[in-house]
Amino acid sequence: MNIIILAGCIVVIALAAVLAGYTIGANKTPGDAPTAALMFEEGAPAATIPIEIIDPPIPAGSIAVPGFERLTVRGRMLDAEYIHNPARNNNYFVVSLTLADGTEVYRSGVLAPGQAVGIVELPTAITPGTYEGAVARYSAFALDNLSPLNGADIAFVLEVSP
Repeated sequence: MNIIILAGCIVVIALAAVLAGYTIGANKTPGDAPTAALMFEEGAPAATIPIEIIDPPIPAGSIAVPGFERLTVRGRMLDAEYIHNPARNNNYFVVSLTLADGTEVYRSGVLAPGQAVGIVELPTAITPGTYEGAVARYSAFALDNLSPLNGADIAFVLEVSP
């Protein structure tokens, strides 16, 4: 008799846990899904910098464009970990980096939602120095037919060291 009562209690507790999980999941909104903004650990080598996911809310149908204040180049290696397409976006990005004089120094491939550029080798060397007024142009394209969407230009400082 005690075994039947114990088994009945276990079934009731299991059903309550399943029902609670379903209720919590049903009350989430589409904006609850995590997307990427990148943060760096101070002083870590470029190849091992940890990434932390942050989810600031944006209106439905909007395109999230990551911003940053500075990028660095060592030799010809561009640390472009900040350049990414947040996972919540429903579009592709192609990102080009230009100096204030209009010289393009880098163009990414197509970035799907959730992808980041990382560390890449530039096609040509840039004279060491600090370049104020550099621009990251985010060109957005529809996932289904690659039609152009709204994009954005992000001003930043490019620091180049030998």
